[in-house]
Amino acid sequence: MRAKWFLSSIVMFFLFIVLTPASQVWAHTDNSEGFSRISAIPGKLHYELMLDYFEFGRVVMLDARPDAAESELIRLLDEHKKEVTDYINSHLRIYINGEAVDGALVETKVISKLGRYYADLSLSYPNASNAKGIEIAYEIFFDDNDSMHRNITAYEWEGKEGQFVFNSSDREMELGKTWFIGQAWRFIQLGFHHIMIGFDHILFVAALVLTSRNFRSVLKVATIFTLAHSVTLGLTAFQVLTVPAEIIEPLIALSISYVAIEAFFLNDSKARPFVVFGFGLVHGIGFAGALEMTGTIKASSLLSLAAFNIGVELGQLLIISLLFPVLLYIRKYNWARPVQMTAIASVFAFGIFWYVERMMA
Repeated sequence: MRAKWFLSSIVMFFLFIVLTPASQVWAHTDNSEGFSRISAIPGKLHYELMLDYFEFGRVVMLDARPDAAESELIRLLDEHKKEVTDYINSHLRIYINGEAVDGALVETKVISKLGRYYADLSLSYPNASNAKGIEIAYEIFFDDNDSMHRNITAYEWEGKEGQFVFNSSDREMELGKTWFIGQAWRFIQLGFHHIMIGFDHILFVAALVLTSRNFRSVLKVATIFTLAHSVTLGLTAFQVLTVPAEIIEPLIALSISYVAIEAFFLNDSKARPFVVFGFGLVHGIGFAGALEMTGTIKASSLLSLAAFNIGVELGQLLIISLLFPVLLYIRKYNWARPVQMTAIASVFAFGIFWYVERMMA
């Protein structure tokens, strides 16, 4: 009896330690993730840069309050245009035919994306009509704010389209020279990283494992979940489907609690595959928050999407491979049921907590 309550306490303590630091509104911790869109024509290079507003405010001293209205955030950007331009030009270097050029800040906006505000900065660079090569050296945030920062970049140049992920290890890119294998590997890493910081997604997968009787049932629900989220991941990434984060994120939280309720009252429900598929569609929209494909659907963008999805699947497989063997082992003992029910109750509690938090945000 003491052993089972001891193990139950261990489970609750583990979940509390792992998940409580992540109980921010969206249960993701990668606040400084950014996006870029680049297009180049003779005489002009356009660079649209999107950065988390408050992370960016730290390095250019915008002094914006977390509860400030959007109009105030816009005013602060306009008021500090010189500081913004100076920071960008010193941390985002553009080389045309090997010569460094400075950009002009032509427009500043504030947009809401992924449940947070982004500074949307449009820059214009002089582009020689005979440009043979455009190189980009991206240094934003890596050394002065967040070494884990990533910027997902899409570009169009001389009829070529491609994607790239800037990170602290990959800070340089030449337009039109993206190596497909390197591109795929970066997006695999991005997908794996995205699910590893998405504690709500992790908890949903863990809940599916906790309520599965054998490896066959785990494989079945994991396959259904994968097929479903792959559909909405693609549709959302290419902006065919658009659903606000304010709707999706509370639904993701509810999906976690529902699976826990199902474990208590509907353990062998025939409707479970359909429920998992439905929630998979919802989670796919959440996964797509890390991607922003632009332009027409081409081989390079499909490669990036497929690689990102592979990264997500690898993350899910890691969770399953770590958790399910432990679950099979403890099921040999009489105290397994109380431990499992404690874990499921904890999953339910976190799902409800996130739902309330997200609805009140």
